[in-house]
Amino acid sequence: MNFSSHIIINAPAEAVWDIIGRQFDRIGEWATAIPASAAVPPDVPGEPTVTAAPVAGRVCDTGIRMLPYATEMIIAYSNSDRTLTYQATGMPAYVGVARNRWTITAVDQQRTQAAFEAVFAPRGILGCLLAGWLLVQIGRTGRHLLGDLKHYAEHGVPSPRKQAQLDRAGRDRPSLRPRRSRGATGMR
Repeated sequence: MNFSSHIIINAPAEAVWDIIGRQFDRIGEWATAIPASAAVPPDVPGEPTVTAAPVAGRVCDTGIRMLPYATEMIIAYSNSDRTLTYQATGMPAYVGVARNRWTITAVDQQRTQAAFEAVFAPRGILGCLLAGWLLVQIGRTGRHLLGDLKHYAEHGVPSPRKQAQLDRAGRDRPSLRPRRSRGATGMR
């Protein structure tokens, strides 16, 4: 299953790329879908590192009971092209592939197109049974993600939806402190 979407943001491409690429591990600060995030420690065994990337990956608090944490490792990164591809690791058995590619393109000096393409491949009977529900969730999350990005890039503060989430959590700035690792599968 593939899902792609894009949005025009009234901000320079470099500013949007800072958020998506250079601050990859800080998605929990602005995206409602991710209550908190943290950089993957650079010494996680068995995880490749893309040299040009600012971090190897991130661990995200998903807010989903079935999968409380997701580890997303950068597998391709180009600062000059403003592209970034990452893939989830340590996913449940019913997930074959969960990968996302961002492309940040200048429309003009003050407007930017932010686009992503998500690839999700279910595996096994459970994956096939959950595929429709998961596709709906991916689409909803993608729309919110782009709206949150647009607001954050244009205003420098989280969207009202994200700010409400932060207020409910009783904190001004989300953080996910790395805990003892369970290898590449995420956090404990």
